[in-house]
Amino acid sequence: MTIEQTKEANRYFWIIKGHLIPEGWSDIDIEEISSNYFKRIWGNHEACFREEGFEEAWTKRNVGRGRW
Repeated sequence: MTIEQTKEANRYFWIIKGHLIPEGWSDIDIEEISSNYFKRIWGNHEACFREEGFEEAWTKRNVGRGRW
């Protein structure tokens, strides 16, 4: 998966669960959860309110690892 795909999957997970995808999950698991969570989020007008804090958490996880 590209970093953009992984980030989007993490955003979906954040909207549903309130935290990032646990590290160590395989790309296959991430792709599957991303597809399922996208379906749950589609048309949910409240999803945008649940994104608060995602960018900060994503940046914190990735900046220190040289991914950006």
